[in-house]
Order: sequence, then structure tokens, then C-alpha cells
Amino acid sequence: MPLRPLLCLLAISALFCGHSIAAPPLTVLPGKPSACAARITPANPPNDGILFVDHSKAKRSGHLGHALVQYAPGKLLAFYPNCSSDNGGHSAVGWMEFKRSEDGGKTWGEPQVLAFTKELFDKHNGRTAMAEKAVVTDKGEIVLFYLICDVSKNALWQPYWVPLCSKSTDAGQTWSEPKPVCSSRGRIYDAEYHDGEIRVLHFANDAEKDWRGNSKEHVYELHVSTDGGDTFTKRSELPFITNRRGYGALGRLNDGGLIAYIYNSANESMLDYAISTDGGKTWPKVGTSTVSRKIRNPQFTAFGGKYYLHGRSGAYGEGSGHMILYMSEDGVTWDDGVYLRMRTAGAGAYSNSLVVYSPDGSGKQRLLIQASHAYEDSQTNVLHWWLE
Repeated sequence: MPLRPLLCLLAISALFCGHSIAAPPLTVLPGKPSACAARITPANPPNDGILFVDHSKAKRSGHLGHALVQYAPGKLLAFYPNCSSDNGGHSAVGWMEFKRSEDGGKTWGEPQVLAFTKELFDKHNGRTAMAEKAVVTDKGEIVLFYLICDVSKNALWQPYWVPLCSKSTDAGQTWSEPKPVCSSRGRIYDAEYHDGEIRVLHFANDAEKDWRGNSKEHVYELHVSTDGGDTFTKRSELPFITNRRGYGALGRLNDGGLIAYIYNSANESMLDYAISTDGGKTWPKVGTSTVSRKIRNPQFTAFGGKYYLHGRSGAYGEGSGHMILYMSEDGVTWDDGVYLRMRTAGAGAYSNSLVVYSPDGSGKQRLLIQASHAYEDSQTNVLHWWLE
């Protein structure tokens, strides 16, 4: 699809001034101007997005757990959390649900409860499961990954237990019994399917002390499955300094290289990255990448010959808490970005994205972005945007 300039950012910047203190005006920072990007729907961001899940009616929340998967062209499953208003809504006390679309995301079916997560919640054993990522294999099998949270002492997600995965061979109608991905406690931040392999980025940190790295044992690992998610083996440790680092994103570059990004809480404008050219066996290229308006819980995707990075515009200082989208020509050098949604209440902007093929077989693609947004305190709804 043709790309268009985003010069309208200057024209709409005056709109920011009407927001409350929780949504400060746009600050123009040094960096590479946003020369072009895909067309965004709804148009003229920042805006309200497309309301996908309205938790406000029941005073519920849905922060962390936005797995998206396409099991056939235009046939989608979009997962989201249904959690309590504990801790102002910044809560893992709940379970996962999902909606299905068979027309490329134009319409969605009724919410369905993800059985394993509700059963775990109903046991009242102090653990819950959030589904952050999913992949589909060449056989059409869906593999879904779970963060296992300990909510026995507070409503937050951490500490973490051993991450699990389950498989569906019938387009998400039923799921296998979840089983461990690896033996170490921690969190799978991203998962990709390439070259007949499932590759997952796991941060081996149980978050007993801090979800960010705080020990030499806290390392990012690449685990790989060559049998469709039945078994996983550790392929490598990524060469990151992990002190005060967390979150993570994994993606494929146009030349076939594998790139991993992690968040630096000490400098939210600097992302650490590593690139592998041998499927994650070695990571010879390590560097830092700059974003002018910060990023937290980054999500990376390739679409339309370019790369996109989205997440929360940091957690600290001016300009924090908004949902932001950056674009890059090479996956390392990013433009100044565009705000998709301005923060009007508490914490939000946990997100995920998925390249969606048209169900008509034309090969036309759109990019779906799903994100949480706080409507009151840190109680969140779930919003959508489309790029094409």
C-alpha cells in the first residue's frame, strides 16, 4: 500500500494542549523527523482508537496478556485479560479471554474464556496465567505461551513461576494441557515462528526481588522448538548487560537476521539490541538504539517493508505513559514517532501487533495493534488501531 507523510502531526499538536496534567503537551525533541508511515486507522492520531474490550462497565481491567495469532488468512484470535480492580486496576488477579474474527478483523465474535486460565484462577492457589504471545506453525497449529504470576501477596504479576505453553490443533476450540517451556522461572517476552522453528525470548528472572535484572544469573535466553512446540531446548544466552533491564522484543529483519530488543529503565530513550545471523546461535552484533520520546514494554514488528516499534512512552518524567508508535527503515534507527493515544488516567499501553492477511486470498496485508488504555485509575480497556 502507498505510504504517506505524517506531517499532520504538526497540525494536530495543538489538540494536546486540551488534555489534563496526566496528558502533557507534545514536546518536540531532537531526532529523525517522521517522514512517512503506513496509513493509520482511526485517522489523525492521537485519538481514542477502536474500542475492542470495554471493561469500564464492570469496573474490570485488562493490562498484560495481548496474544494475537492468525491461524489462516484473515482468521484471527485476539486474547486479552479480564482482571480485578485491585491495586487501582494494575492487576493480575483474573484470567484470559479471547475473541475470534474470520473476516480479517472487520468483525469479532463474542468473548470466550480461555479455560486453563479460569480454572487456575478458580483454584485460589495464588497463581494466575496471562497469555502474552502466540504463534502458528506451518501445520496450522497454534502455540500459546503463558506467564505464570504469583498473586498470593499482592495483585501484581510478579514474582514469576516457570512459563508454560499449550497447543491447539483445531483453531483455538480446544487446548492441550499446559507444560513448561523451560526449567527456569521467568517470563517469555516474545515468540516468533521462522524457518520451521518456534523461537522464544525468555528472561530468566523470577522477579522475587525486581522484575528488572538485578543479578548476574538474570540472563535473556533463546529457547527453540523444532517439533511444533512439543519440546523446547535452550539455544543461546543473549549478550546483554541486564542490570535494570526488562521487557523484550524479538523479530526478523528483511535480510533474515534475528533481532532482539530490551528495555533500559535507567534510560528510557535507549534500547539495547542484539542481532543474530544464524538463527540465534550467536549474537555478534550488539548495540543501542535511540528513540526520542522514550519507550517501555517495546513491541517490534516488520510490516510493508519497514519496521515498527510501539509501547508506552516511558514511565518516568515528562511525556510518559502515552501509547506511541515509531517507524524505522532498518530496524535500528527510529523516527520521532507518533502518539496513538494520550494518557488520561493511570498506567496502560501494554501492547502487541499482528500482520493480518486479507481472507479473500489477495495477499493484501494490514497491521493490527492492540493495547490497553486506562479509563480510571489504572483500570484499563483494550483498544485497536490498524496500519495499511
